[in-house]
Amino acid sequence: MEREDDVQLIYNILSGDDESFRVLVQKYQKNVHALVWRKIGDFHHAEEITQDIFLQVHKKLPTLKDPHQFLGWLYVISNRFCIDWMRKKKWTVQSIEDTPTAEIEKSSYTHHLLEQQQAEAVERRRGIVKKLLAKLPESERTVVTLYYLGEMRVKEISKFLGVSVSTINTRLHRARKRLQEKEFLVQEVLGGVSETFLTSTTGGNPERHERNIELCTQNLLTIGEAIQSYQKEHEDFPEYLSDLHPEYLPDASVFICPADDEDGKAGFLANIDLVAISKIIGRIGFLRDIDPRIPVSYGYQLAPEYRAKKSEQRLVFGDVIPLVRCQHHVNEDFDALNLSFSSQIYRSSTIWEHTPEDMYGSHEAALIAIEEILARPPDDKRYPDGKRFFHLYPQLVRLYTRLGNEQSAAALIERLKSDMIQDLQGYQTLFDIFKTVERYEDLLAFFQVAEQQYPEEKFIFWKLADIHRRLGNTELAEVYERKSNPRYELVGKPVPDFSVIDLNGNPISLREYRGKVVLLHFWKIWRDFGTAETSDIKKVYDTYKDAGFDIIGVCLDNEEAIMRSYTMLRNYIKVNGIQWRQIFDAAAYSLLQQYDIAGVPELWLIDREGKLITHKARRENLEMLVAEAVKVQFQD
Repeated sequence: MEREDDVQLIYNILSGDDESFRVLVQKYQKNVHALVWRKIGDFHHAEEITQDIFLQVHKKLPTLKDPHQFLGWLYVISNRFCIDWMRKKKWTVQSIEDTPTAEIEKSSYTHHLLEQQQAEAVERRRGIVKKLLAKLPESERTVVTLYYLGEMRVKEISKFLGVSVSTINTRLHRARKRLQEKEFLVQEVLGGVSETFLTSTTGGNPERHERNIELCTQNLLTIGEAIQSYQKEHEDFPEYLSDLHPEYLPDASVFICPADDEDGKAGFLANIDLVAISKIIGRIGFLRDIDPRIPVSYGYQLAPEYRAKKSEQRLVFGDVIPLVRCQHHVNEDFDALNLSFSSQIYRSSTIWEHTPEDMYGSHEAALIAIEEILARPPDDKRYPDGKRFFHLYPQLVRLYTRLGNEQSAAALIERLKSDMIQDLQGYQTLFDIFKTVERYEDLLAFFQVAEQQYPEEKFIFWKLADIHRRLGNTELAEVYERKSNPRYELVGKPVPDFSVIDLNGNPISLREYRGKVVLLHFWKIWRDFGTAETSDIKKVYDTYKDAGFDIIGVCLDNEEAIMRSYTMLRNYIKVNGIQWRQIFDAAAYSLLQQYDIAGVPELWLIDREGKLITHKARRENLEMLVAEAVKVQFQD
């Protein structure tokens, strides 16, 4: 982890290792210079100040009590140097002793007017945006609030909320577009000054957007040529893209997408594929598989963590699969710009395996390619014999259906009925196939057989519940849901107590809430963002908090993010006006294990006696459930 690397560097420096200090300077010099430059507005003076800052860092490093707090400590030092420089600059411009009194008074008054005008302009801007915010969906409103009112950069919002930069940019783009569509409202609120707001978000300039794609395409092609040169010499692909610099690619700026204003610093979700999705979720949108040497915007598919799988995929699909990917271009038509192994550029969805037509060029070409792949004999080394390629069958059925070839789709399904049902993975594949063509009656027949074959398997019960629900068999769906989730047995029984420490360091237990209707809200910041969940729960809380209702939040963000999540969680609580107590860190994980929480969000509603009303409350029916529970309390 990045911060752990800093800690080791600091320990090395304190032990007399000057090389480690050089590494630390190299790691943060660009960031500090950018910060100083932004604050003082002078590029060259910022370079001098940056040098002074790191001299001070070297001198004061032994006084840093907690090396984990190095970044915040570095920011404080940098900010102080900027303040000192601005103060000195103000006095060196013109000594007050040499300035006539009348001129001083005039200058002070002018400065006062300027400050007042600037303050009024800021307030007008804030007022404008607040009125516009009321017209946006909750997910877009949160991002725009942080971007305009919180004056946070896109990357800062991304880290704060645990959502990718591309997602933040998309929501900013959609908010701008939505407001453009409400032209009458914009003109009414802004009085003709809407252009700045509506074009200032990322992706707001279509011409610039297309130009960025053109420049990015050239970057990818240049990187592809450098990879080919590297291959000829080494008879292998580079481990990282940075291996190409400087010998094969002298200009390191080629590694930065023009739409990436974060300089490739892990602000994007690189290398997204079927294997990485779970890791992305676990890391709340931050990946460790970025280039370790220099800033690189692009996702390299042959990085060490992915090389084995990508090599296997290449063997099966051919050189059309992505080698280098860019996901910095906000566009509703595609998620990624790809450079293939064959040096072709194409646009695709995030998970290219799910839309093979993107890389093959059309639905027809994708269908022919997948038919050829699946027709290979098992002794062909290109035969997709791994379970990871089972998804090819649902894709083939989808393409047949998409192209109107129902007969071939039906024939394939009939063939697969006997071939695929060998294990749970086969049942999963059949489920995906039949779901594609909405043949739920057939699915029911297969999974009834599966229930006999796997009488204790929760996965089968869960699928049967889904099938019955789609067929409208509500009661049977409920029966199988209960079988798939033993926690149903807790309904009507006392919820086991806990005693932990909350986010603010205070003891908290379920027993102390006796006499109140309590909602245990298991959640994650990344999962909650982009939904209306927080606002809906808050409305219920505000409505019933004085009638004997309370909430305990249990934030289950993953351990790798804990170091940075305290601030993120506190900021999220502040921005969303959350007033109820939160359990976090190891305490939250102890509750996750105690109550066997499988996923989030999960809402447990508990009555005044500590008995479970339901573990499946949803924001859609929460108010009704709480109203009924509180009413019972008042009746008693």
